[in-house]
Amino acid sequence: MHRRTFLTGATATAGLAALGTALPSPRPALAATASGDTAPRVLAERSSSAGLVRPERRFDLVAVTGAPGGTDTAIRFETADGLGPWRPVHLHTGGRDDRGPSAAALVRAPEGATGYEAGPGGRTAAVNLTDGEELRLGGPGRVTLSSGSSAVPAAARAGVPFRTRAGWGADESWRFGEGGDDLWAPEFHPVQALTVHHTAMPAGDDPAADVRAVYYLHAVEQAWGDIGYHVLIDPEGTVYEGRHSGGDGVPVFSGVPSPGRARSVTAGHAFGFNHGNVGVCLLGDFTEELPTEAAQDSLVAVLRVLCAVTGVDPSEEIAYVNPGTGAVTPGDAISRHRDWLDTECPGNAFAEVFDTAIRDRVIGGPA
Repeated sequence: MHRRTFLTGATATAGLAALGTALPSPRPALAATASGDTAPRVLAERSSSAGLVRPERRFDLVAVTGAPGGTDTAIRFETADGLGPWRPVHLHTGGRDDRGPSAAALVRAPEGATGYEAGPGGRTAAVNLTDGEELRLGGPGRVTLSSGSSAVPAAARAGVPFRTRAGWGADESWRFGEGGDDLWAPEFHPVQALTVHHTAMPAGDDPAADVRAVYYLHAVEQAWGDIGYHVLIDPEGTVYEGRHSGGDGVPVFSGVPSPGRARSVTAGHAFGFNHGNVGVCLLGDFTEELPTEAAQDSLVAVLRVLCAVTGVDPSEEIAYVNPGTGAVTPGDAISRHRDWLDTECPGNAFAEVFDTAIRDRVIGGPA
């Protein structure tokens, strides 16, 4: 069953041309990052003890990891005024399909926090985003996906700019074990669906630091070896490259994608439904408020390009097939995390308006 007419062929051609310029040749236009050529390494202090934890160094976040399928927990912080009230922590279940699910969340600490106490049932890590030894960025900070062809509309030729992994400060050492082996070797499958998430944590002043925090949570604390999303978007609408997909210079895919032949790298954003499912995550908590207009506009633009280059029909109700198990699950080509798993993601407020605010705009195509 189809909700509406799919994107036009011209839009698909434009999207493919836009993404194609991510290849090293011809060389894409580059722009320097705002933070120069270094970024602070993420520092973390793990704890499995119950009761009040006072980390040795200052901290910005607390990573909370619990048992898969377990109940949500709570956390409270110590400041100069003493212990504050308990806050609920909604653990999000995700994970690599080859390992099993895991549940975790990031919680932003109040300014001046000296300690924290988490509810039972999990381990924690105090995370510092700003004081670590500087990590030298390994390449250009921003690549603009664009096409110079006059045969496509100007809006489509503008493409979708994104910050590379090097540009947001990915510590690539986290992807490798002691022997130098890739902890999560890329695996590719034909694209069937696109799924939208939120981080369930209010965005901070430095979105790139928040992306590094999500990367740390997934790659290190949950031991996946990499970030579990393909693409991330901050409140200003900036797009970030997520899961490592190889050395060909094309994010998300194995080689330049084309409709019906696009193969995405398997990530860890929707356990049991990761193969051929591209995960796009907005930075922020949309339980009670909506993403910014800029973030929504970027999300629509990203989803349009992904649909165009993969041939995914954003209006279609699909039968998702897990290529590993053969299990068939009905769903939408453009889905919310909660449509696949028992979770509140991408937030109750955003979920209520998702059809009209996002999906219908993608289906309608550029104005």
